[in-house]
Parts: sequence; structure tokens; C-alpha cells
Amino acid sequence: MSYFDISGATFDENLRKLETSDPAHADVFNALLGQLINNDVALKEAVTKFAASKNEQALFLLNLHKDGKKYGVHFDNYDVTPSSNGTRLFDAVGMAAAPSTNTVRAVNDFDGKGCFAYLEVNGSVDENGEFQVQYIKDIDNEFSRTKYDTWCLYLTQYVYRKFDSNGEDTVISDTRHSAEWLPEGGAIRPDGTIRPFVAIAKYMSGDNADGVASSISGVSPKNYSFQSSLTKFRAKGTQYCAETSQDSERMTRLMEIAFATRNSQSVMAGCNWWWTQTPATVQENDVERIIISKSAAKELVVGGTVSIGNASSLTRDRGNTGLNAKANRVRITKIEDYDDNSSAVYVDNGGQKFSTASTTVSGVTCPTMLSTMPWNTGGCDGVLGSCGSPTSNASGKEPYILFGVEMSSGFWEPKGNTVMKIENHVMRPYICYDCTKITTAGATTEDWIALGYVIPDNKGSWKYISKLGYSVDDPEVRYPVEVNASSSNGYADGCYTEDLEKAGDGQREVLGSGDLRRGAIDGRRSANLSNGLGDDWWHCAARLSACGRCGRRAAA
Repeated sequence: MSYFDISGATFDENLRKLETSDPAHADVFNALLGQLINNDVALKEAVTKFAASKNEQALFLLNLHKDGKKYGVHFDNYDVTPSSNGTRLFDAVGMAAAPSTNTVRAVNDFDGKGCFAYLEVNGSVDENGEFQVQYIKDIDNEFSRTKYDTWCLYLTQYVYRKFDSNGEDTVISDTRHSAEWLPEGGAIRPDGTIRPFVAIAKYMSGDNADGVASSISGVSPKNYSFQSSLTKFRAKGTQYCAETSQDSERMTRLMEIAFATRNSQSVMAGCNWWWTQTPATVQENDVERIIISKSAAKELVVGGTVSIGNASSLTRDRGNTGLNAKANRVRITKIEDYDDNSSAVYVDNGGQKFSTASTTVSGVTCPTMLSTMPWNTGGCDGVLGSCGSPTSNASGKEPYILFGVEMSSGFWEPKGNTVMKIENHVMRPYICYDCTKITTAGATTEDWIALGYVIPDNKGSWKYISKLGYSVDDPEVRYPVEVNASSSNGYADGCYTEDLEKAGDGQREVLGSGDLRRGAIDGRRSANLSNGLGDDWWHCAARLSACGRCGRRAAA
């Protein structure tokens, strides 16, 4: 007697219908019955998983997207072909991707595929550095983007890289095909074993109702430097730090492979030219709006974040507290015509009314001003696809989501485990793989590792990145080593250093992404390397990392 093989049973909803012309043979019936039995076994395994821990449930759901395929891209070296565009490799050949908006779901062939698939979850990092799922979106009614830390959870990437005189190949898979395929940095535990999934904070960090740093929707991100982010995030536990180089690199890989370009702004510009400051044209009392010129109103976007107030000193820098005294980083809810020359901009100020009258400072009239500000979190919650901006991916006024993660909201973002160190007028990256050993003093102990390449001296200017450094031992720590490109080729992102010949020994924080006024220099690879470890301005914010405790390399 023989039995149906139920090993490795998978669910298949496509069951053929028997036809009157089918022969009455066991092979015909067994094929159909075999799939029905396999469906039952697969469903039983699914039920068993859902009776297990939340981590096991999440891994089960992610594994439904596991395909073992290889998705890759080749980019020519800058001196071979300056173009930012790449050539798709392996299973990415023939695939297409475009960003969505709140009203249009664009085609993205990478959605739901292997390493590109993700779950939205609530969760936290335990004391051992392991991510613990609490609730899963669309599974648990308790899931909330506003109450609990929200993360995007992905299967671990295995990465294959090849460098030669022509260029660079980068290929990712959810499967380790050989020893050359290395696990992504954030998935390597301190003991060298591999985590099955990696969590990335969905939002920039703002405070929850208890004043705790959180990845939640609908709040204003707090301003952080390398030092202040470490201090604040440590209040959640020593296992937390700001976004790591490994976090940033894994998301940039998804961008470069899915869209086959190094010029991230050519796909989704992000919030890089949201730079309006304009006075009230009509003075009102007891309102939650400001009337401004129509030309200025055309620069604004409903859903965007603005501040309203009068300068308290003779400067219009957005750090001037008076400029946000009437409405501080609030959301635009509506824009409508007021008369032939002006528009009324309505904001959600929590019901708190204000006047738009002018004030006086040192004898100088200071009108009530509207100032655009970096976006509050959740601005992309209505985007229909996995990637895209609310209304326009090209305007330069809006953040975007990249496979679920909201980014480029108008802030410089400090790295939590990487700094630049200047010694004898040479700048070099340093990384610490265990955030529990990081202090606000930066790279001052043996826990920090010096990279094998140096940063070019840009002499106090912005230059565009044409080549990134690469260390075999630290493959996820990639920063500029050559700056010969332009805003439309190479990486098309800017790098800034002070004049290193005039600089004394010291450390600089690594700021990425770019703020709301920098235009073309912003992007996934942008690197502002001029600020001290404690500099935190109104245009700097940080993202929580779940991957601060990592190993340098996987166990053999």
C-alpha cells in the first residue's frame, strides 16, 4: 500500500476541475486528492504556528514570501560610465518598479517578493538585542501605529557582491546560496549566528505620551545629535541606539536594486526643497489659520508641517523660538482661496486659537510668519503602495516610504554606531558593533574599529559622490572615497567636509538623508561630515535602531 507524500506540504488554491473527458484513472484522482491533502497539512501547520509565539507567527508569514530568487543590479564604475543607472541582474531582469501616491497604486514588481516583502509590527528589542514582536498589522486588533513602536519586519538579506575594473554587482536573496553570500550586517548576532529577520523603525523618533522616544505616527520628531540620541534612546534600554550604518545600507540596497539607479532622488525626491517662509497678508484674531499670498500658498502641500509665529529676535532662522510660538510644527489641513491675492492656510493646532498680528523687536516690525518645517511622522500613511510620496514623488516637498519605511522627511539623520575621526588632517570612519559599549565620547575605546579607507578632503564645500569605500571585513559601512560626480550622475548625492588641512584632531557625527533646504545634495547616500558629536539643530532627528547589537562577521 502506498501513501500520499505530505513532506514539505504547501497550500495551492488552484485546484483543477474534473472533466467528463478525463479518464477514470488513479493518477487523475490522486493528483487532485494529493493537493487537497497537502492543503490540509499546510493549513494545520499554519494553525500550529499561530498558536506559537508572535515571533514564530511573524516568521511564518514572512516565509510565505520566501522565494529563493536572486535580485541584483550592476553599476558601472564612474570612470567607465558616469551614469547613475544600473542594469538588472538575475531574477530582477524584466521586472519594473515605480513609486505610488495616496491616489495611485503604481506597478512595483518587487512588492511581496523575498527580501522586499515586509510586515508592519509593534514590538521591542529585549536586553539580549533580540527583536520581540508584540502585534502584527492585519492579524492583531491591538496593532497600532500611534500607541506602540511600529517597525517594518523583513526576512534577512543574503548579499553577494562582486567588484572588478568595470563596476560593482550587488545581488540579494532570502536564501544563502553559497559561502560567498553574506548575511546583512543587522542580522548578525554578537556570537556570529544569524537572525531570521531584521526590524527597521517605520518612523523617525518622536516622544509618546509618556515622553519616551518612540517610532509612532502623528508626532513631531525630536531633534537629536549622535550624543543626545544615545542618551535619550538609552532610557528605553542599553540595547537601543540611533539608526546604524547597517540599517541604512540594507534599505539603500532595496532602493538601488528595485529601481536600478544610484540616484534615489530621480525616483522619489523626498523633502529636499520645502523651504517657504512667508508673512501673513491679513491680520486676524482667534483663528487656526494664516492668510498668505497665493504665490506662497502654491508652494505648500496639505498634510505638510509648518510653524507659525513672530520672530523673537532679528533672525528668521527656524530655530528662533518665536517663529513657532503660535503653532509649533502643526499639520496643514486645508488651503483655500481667501481673495484674488491671498489664500487661507488652515492648520491643526489642537483647537488652540491664535492671532496673526505683527509684533515689534528692537523697534522693528515682525509680522506673523508661516515657516515650513520637516514633516511630522505619518505623512505617508495614506500612500497606496510600498514605496512613494503622498501627492508627488518629484516635487521635493514630501517624504516617501521605501518598502514601508518613512524617510526623507526634511531632517539630517545621525548614525548611532558610526562616527568620523580626524587624525593628522585625515578623516576616517569608525564603527562600533555593540551599542551597549558606545558612550557619548564616541570612538575613544578599542570597541571602535577603524575602516580601511579615508574620506576625501572637500575643503569646506559640497561635492558629489562618485565612489564609495568598501572594506571586506566591514561591508555594510560605505562612505565616500571619491567626489567627482554631479547632481545628475554617479551617486548624485553630496558629501561635505570642512577643510581638513586646517582641522585639528577630533570627531564628527555622520549625518545622512539631508534636510528640507538642500535640494540636489540630499539622497540615500548624502553625507554631511562637518558637525561635532553634540550638534543637534532643528533640522536633525534620529531613528531608533533594533540592530545596535551585532557581530562583525557571521560564524563559519
